[in-house]
Amino acid sequence: MNTIDSTQMPQGFSLCIHEACPLAEQCLRRMAWAALPASEERICIINPMLATPSEACRYYRSIAPVTYARGFRGMQSQMLPAQYARFSEALMKRFSRSSYYEHRRGTMLCSPSDIAYIRDVLSELGLSGLEFDAYEEHYNWSD
Repeated sequence: MNTIDSTQMPQGFSLCIHEACPLAEQCLRRMAWAALPASEERICIINPMLATPSEACRYYRSIAPVTYARGFRGMQSQMLPAQYARFSEALMKRFSRSSYYEHRRGTMLCSPSDIAYIRDVLSELGLSGLEFDAYEEHYNWSD
């Protein structure tokens, strides 16, 4: 997954124009800039005076794909009703009610931080061994 598909880039994602940066070849912001189509009328770039082209750049975002989870419907069948009630209540507080169901169905991906949170909730319930319905690798645009 080394090629950036600009259609996958979220609207408003901040790009970096520093091609001489030592991290440019591994930075999602720089690679997204390079993949941007010329027809794009409006873009968001990081202020070039604030982005330091160095190993210590605070805007650096790795181009390495990360694992996202899709859906957790299968978990319910492995929980007791009281466990599931506590599980869904904790997740609705994090996601909201409608977003909870979208994450559960898999129409919304669970980010790495969402996965960690869900695993913490499962651990509190004594259900550490449960897995998500599926896993996918994507660029980490926002987490």
